[in-house]
Amino acid sequence: MKKRRILNILLFLVVGVLIFIAIYRNLEFSEIRHALASLKYEWIVLSGILGLASHYIRALRWNLLIEPLSHKPGITNTYLAVLVLYLFNILVPRGGEFVRCTVINRYEKIPFTRLLGTVVSERLSDLMTFILIVAVLFFVDLSYFVRLMENSPRLAGVLDTIQETGPYIIAGIIFLPGILFLLFRRGDKRKMEPNLVVRLFHQFRDGMRTIMQIKGHSKRGLFVLYTLLIIFLWLMMLYVVFFAYEPTSGLTFRAAIVTFTISSFAFILPIQAGFGAWHFIVIQCLLLFGVGVDQASVFALVAHTFTNLIFLVAGTIAFVLLPVINNRRAGDLKFRDVVPVREE
Repeated sequence: MKKRRILNILLFLVVGVLIFIAIYRNLEFSEIRHALASLKYEWIVLSGILGLASHYIRALRWNLLIEPLSHKPGITNTYLAVLVLYLFNILVPRGGEFVRCTVINRYEKIPFTRLLGTVVSERLSDLMTFILIVAVLFFVDLSYFVRLMENSPRLAGVLDTIQETGPYIIAGIIFLPGILFLLFRRGDKRKMEPNLVVRLFHQFRDGMRTIMQIKGHSKRGLFVLYTLLIIFLWLMMLYVVFFAYEPTSGLTFRAAIVTFTISSFAFILPIQAGFGAWHFIVIQCLLLFGVGVDQASVFALVAHTFTNLIFLVAGTIAFVLLPVINNRRAGDLKFRDVVPVREE
């Protein structure tokens, strides 16, 4: 199983690398060198600060989901866990989600499967918000999508595939827990309780239900506000990088919205940090706004590289700080810490 997982990770990485090579094979290195020499790095730094701020808000939002589980983890641990999440997402597609749950399980003693349930709820809220943004952009100005499809038939094919399979995936995510709940609900509860699989499912279900159990209108409003702020900060991360590079410095905020929205589809693919796919979509979007192909290629390379470099450094620092802040070295994760036999 581990070998197959490693092979899958390597396969997706190879796919990303091949896309990357296909994009940049004709780009002169002198173009990249000139861009790096003329970049306004203060905008890159600001983009990184916005990214780290979005992670802090994500940590605050995650704490809102954990509170109904009768746990209140420290914001420091939650924030560092979120930073570690993005570190491992760069290394392993989606791997960071499991790692951040492991971190909080280890240092806050909250059941792993319950935490995983809160992560699913969190990601579903992000997905629904993103779908809403795409729908609004689609109805406000369809011309961007039409021109993008005309300029890039391959991208049109990818998006058609996502469009065809997306509703089934979303429906499965939404209805599968309910179906499993009905199945596990049958029978004598006392006979089911010792069953490890059932106990894991109940903990996962408890975590998913926390989004409906946030107490008080103010906290529910905070959850919505945090979700919108996270997406807005992601958008601003991209927008401010426009000002760091001369050929994109004159682009409008609308250009940032279109580029951010459409390029987000790259992260649906199980490729580390959208490597290759994100570059390709961003280039195609910038072409719509009159940016030359070489300049668009350089911008995508700069934006992606520096953003992930900042997250890589921050995540590594967080990984080192976690055992120090918690005043002990991280020991081996015990299975009883993940699935406690008895909970109050």
